[in-house]
Amino acid sequence: MKYRQLRLGVVAAICALLMTSPYYAVSRDVQEMTIPSGTLIHVRMIDAISSDRNWAGQTFRASLSAPVMVHNRTVFHKGANAYVRLVDVRSAGSLKGRSELRLQLDRVVTPRGTYTVHSDVVAFRGPSQSKKTGKSAGVGALIGGGVGALFGGGKGAAIGAGLGAGAGVASRAVKEGHQVRIGSESQLNFRLVAPIRVRG
Repeated sequence: MKYRQLRLGVVAAICALLMTSPYYAVSRDVQEMTIPSGTLIHVRMIDAISSDRNWAGQTFRASLSAPVMVHNRTVFHKGANAYVRLVDVRSAGSLKGRSELRLQLDRVVTPRGTYTVHSDVVAFRGPSQSKKTGKSAGVGALIGGGVGALFGGGKGAAIGAGLGAGAGVASRAVKEGHQVRIGSESQLNFRLVAPIRVRG
């Protein structure tokens, strides 16, 4: 009986030491690591998206163009696979209307697993076809904290409240004719509207 009690005491002591050791603390933190809502995730498109060729519900390949960090610890590494979903698309007619693409970050894939993402919706609009000018530009809608992009004939522009850090802007998205196209290598920013719990 005494031997059994001694053995149980030794096991309990070892468990207590493990729980308070730095290694265990790090492992526990990693298992419970959460990317908070509001975090900005930067992606670079691999596939191109066009308002006259694609349809709502399609997903497109991308990769993280910057690491995602929490408390100075990398949770998602730069280059991790990502997928962007086309939420809605409108193709302008020849006489009126405005082309539009609305995108969301759908998921991020890492060696640890696949993580579903709930991000804001970023909209990109082409020029209104009712305007009789070759220099008209479309305004990117402010949706869920993401700012779209303006692309007009000739010089074009990028305008919108909040443009800059945190703005959902495709740096290489271009307007082709009356359509909106987001080309391969375009930079997009998405902001989380729900946290992501990352497994260790």
